[in-house]
Parts: sequence; C-alpha cells; structure tokens
Amino acid sequence: MSCDKIPYVVVFIPAFNEEGSIESVIRKIQTHYVANSAARGYRTEIIVVDDGSSDRTREISRAAGVETVVSHIKNRGLGASTRTAMQRAFEMGADVAVKIDADFQHDPDDIDKVVRPILDDVADSVFGTRFLGGLQYAMPLTRAVGNRFFSWLVSKLTGLNVTDGQTGLMAFGRRYLAQFNIIADYNETQQLILDSYRKNMRIIEVPVVFHKRTTGKSFISWRYPFKVLPTILRHYVRITPFTIFMPAGMLFILFSMLVAVARIRSGLCCFADPSFAVWFVGGVVIMFMGLLADMVKNCR
Repeated sequence: MSCDKIPYVVVFIPAFNEEGSIESVIRKIQTHYVANSAARGYRTEIIVVDDGSSDRTREISRAAGVETVVSHIKNRGLGASTRTAMQRAFEMGADVAVKIDADFQHDPDDIDKVVRPILDDVADSVFGTRFLGGLQYAMPLTRAVGNRFFSWLVSKLTGLNVTDGQTGLMAFGRRYLAQFNIIADYNETQQLILDSYRKNMRIIEVPVVFHKRTTGKSFISWRYPFKVLPTILRHYVRITPFTIFMPAGMLFILFSMLVAVARIRSGLCCFADPSFAVWFVGGVVIMFMGLLADMVKNCR
C-alpha cells in the first residue's frame, strides 16, 4: 500500500463521445467516494481518458471537477484508453486502480465491491460480473451469445470460471499495475484476464448490477469477433508457448519423416530431396522457439 494513512484508489473512466452521461458518473463517484473517504477507508481520485472525442466529453469532465483529464489526439480504442489510464494511475502512486465505463450502465455504487478484495489482500485483479449480480435489462441476443462465447473461451484457456468476459467494471492492485500488458488497442477485458492469469495474479469475480444504456453508442459491432480472436490467440501463445510450438514442430518433423519414407520407397535418397531438410529443420527450429519462449515466460 502507499505511504499515506489510508489507501489511495484511482478511479479511471475511458470515454469516447460520452457527453450525455459522463457527468452523472463523475458526480456520483465524487459524492459516494471522493467526499466520503473517512467512511470508505480509502482516498479516491478520478481521472478521465478522453479517447479522441468529437463532442464535449473533455470539457464536461473538467467542469465536473476532474483535475486529471488525459486526451488522445485521435480515437484509439478502449484497450488503448485503459492502458493509458492504468499507466497514469501507477505513476500517481495508486494502491488500486478501478476502471468504470462512462455510459452509466455500471453503477458507481459497485466500485467498492471490486476495490475491497484488493484492500483485504485476497485478490490482485477483480472483475465485476453482470450475470451474477443483476442484469437490469434483456441484453440483445447477439451480444448475450457473444459474451457467453468469449467468457467460455477465456475460461477454457485459463482454467478459471469466467462468467463475464466483457465486463466494464474492474479493479487492479499495485502489484499488477507495475507489470500489466495490454497488447492490443481494442478489447481490454479479456486481455486483462489473460494477462493477469499469465502473471500469476490472484483473480476473482464479484457480482455487480448492470443497467440498459440510455445515451451514446456501444463500441461493439459485427467486427468485434474478428478483432478480439487474434488478440486472445496472441495472449494464449504468451501464456503457454510450449503447448503451441511443440505440437507444431512435431508435425513438421513428422511430415519430414513421411517425405523421407516416400523417397526411400521410390528408391531415392531422402537426403537428396531439399524438402526433407526444410521440414525437418523447420520443425526443430519451431520446437526450440517454443522451449525458449517457455523459459523466458517462467523467468518472469
């Protein structure tokens, strides 16, 4: 924890064209947390990351009393905004950084639910789950199916029981803030779960409520799976490189053996066929890369 008398919590709000709702989110956090430090047991500060908004999101945030408003020159994506905010929170000396969306679908009252396990030293990364805490509206079928699929996929890749792989309310302790890595600028939630798992963080979910969006526009579209799946694959390779590279290398070597057998059965010397060497050496190199990547991963 920080050297202050009470823990220091930074609540960050990534925002892109959210002038219709962000002031309400800020005001509620100020009332329930910033002005209520003694009762909460921790000091709270708000920062906003304006992700290239073309509306008055930036001006409204400052007018509502937010001193730290970080602006991206152009829209870069929620992953990029979250990365910027977490880096800034760490630099500010935060013991806990909390991410909440600007659209008021997540209730600021639930911030304490994701903060408390970290302050109690039972978790390093805490994710709010809408499906256990009270979904306040009927989520569109396509989004519900997509969320279930990505939650299932992340669960399978980590062995965790992830019920909400697209939550917008989460918190991270300083130990994770010092080493987190968001490799893509789009989907932040799955990346942070996978990265927390890779770095052996203590990960838990807590129930939170979720309301229907009444302002702005969701960033999720039909393009979402095509952007998310490659990023998840990249993270998975980083988590278990040995299980990816070793089978691939063995397949290359097996194919080289098949080439050799075919050449021998044809009465030819297998070593005279350059494809044998290409497949065999390629397989050895791939297996070596997997071994090296696994060693590097385990040294961290």
